[in-house]
Amino acid sequence: MESYFRDALLELLNDNQLSMEQFAQKSKINLSEAYRYLRGECVPKFSNVVKIADTFGLSVDYLLGLAPYPEHAYFRPTPAFSQRFRELLAQNNLSRYQLCKDTGIAINRLDDWYHGRCMPSLEKALTLAKHFHCSLDELLGREG
Repeated sequence: MESYFRDALLELLNDNQLSMEQFAQKSKINLSEAYRYLRGECVPKFSNVVKIADTFGLSVDYLLGLAPYPEHAYFRPTPAFSQRFRELLAQNNLSRYQLCKDTGIAINRLDDWYHGRCMPSLEKALTLAKHFHCSLDELLGREG
C-alpha cells in the first residue's frame, strides 16, 4: 500500500504542478510528513489520506490502491465522521455494542467515533468498510 500511495501522490503532484510546499499548504499536512510519504517511509494516517483525497477531489480507495481510478466520479468533501458513523449505525439497525461484538473494535473507540472525538485508523476503517460492505469512500460519506 505504501508504494502505491507514494506513486499516486507523485503523479498527483506532477499532474497538478505542485511543489511539496504548495501541496503541504493546500492539504494542511505537515511538510515533513509529506516528504516521508514521498520517500515511502510510511502510509499517512487515515485522516491525512482523507485530507489529500478532499484536496484533489479523488477517491480514498484509489489513493490507497483499493480501487481503480474513478474516471467520472464526483467525491463530496468529507463530512464529520461522527455524522456518517451514526447514519451507518441507523441504516443497519445496529448498536455500538453489537458492532463491538461483531468486529472486535473496543466500545470506547466506537464511542469516540460516535461522539466525534477522533476518526478511525486506516486499519479500523477497513474493518468497518468490510463490516458494512462498502468502500472507504462510502464509509466516509464522500461518494456523490
